Amino acid sequence: MRDIGEVSLYLGSMDPVLGEAHTVSAPASAASGSPQTGATVELFGHRFHTGPAAALVAAVAARRDGRPRMIVTANVDHIVQLSENAPFREAYAGAAARTLDGMPLVWLARKACGQPVHRITGHDLLGCILADPPAFAQRVFFVSARQDAADALAIRLQAAGLPPGAVASAVPPFGFEHDAAYSRALAERIHAHGTTLLVMGVGAPKSEIWVDRHGQTLGEPVVFCVGDALNVAAGFLPRAPRLMQRLGLEWIYRFLQAPRRLFRRYFIKSWRFVGLAVRDQFRRRAG
Repeated sequence: MRDIGEVSLYLGSMDPVLGEAHTVSAPASAASGSPQTGATVELFGHRFHTGPAAALVAAVAARRDGRPRMIVTANVDHIVQLSENAPFREAYAGAAARTLDGMPLVWLARKACGQPVHRITGHDLLGCILADPPAFAQRVFFVSARQDAADALAIRLQAAGLPPGAVASAVPPFGFEHDAAYSRALAERIHAHGTTLLVMGVGAPKSEIWVDRHGQTLGEPVVFCVGDALNVAAGFLPRAPRLMQRLGLEWIYRFLQAPRRLFRRYFIKSWRFVGLAVRDQFRRRAG
């Protein structure tokens, strides 16, 4: 088990969501040689962190907000949904940190700030805890779309040093986010587990909105909203080859895996992103 490390990272003053300025610690390997670790960029009315994943996770874990410290990973679909869905916008605004997942967002961020920008996906967040769970990930709870995936990750974490009983999970029924009684019971179960890391793998925007609405019951765990990355980490879904990831073509690989589910997202809704991006460019230039 590893601790959070020794390199100071200053995040708070760069994002109003992060509240007061804090000096926190980050792994030396993550921050060394990277002056952009705590940098942010504004896109679509939100502040996104552009530094490496390990340093950001360490910084969020070091905070104490009295509520869940949620990390959300933005992609093109998120930006479209944020333009239409007020509860989703509220959840995003209340997040402890927002990262750039989709490559079109990374390219826009690089153009906007002229600095190195790290892409941080749900895969990257999980990578920070699976091989060598840090101190903040000693009591883990998975909210998963499939039990076998949650069980596989529990086995990995136990092999990495967590004791039996340190990892719990739930597979909520479809539409659980609209079931007040079930949601209350689930939130209470997560709190009773003593959860220090909550991993939401049931997709956006339901994961983010659910955490935002039930934050008072959940306590103050670090929260990763990772979607299908949970199933990939468990070995039940393949990820696109690295070249496709770098070229921004990962969406094609994902579409071919689930064409009926993803057709509307990629071929209908995604076109709205173009208009949103153009308007955001004009807004920032006018400002």
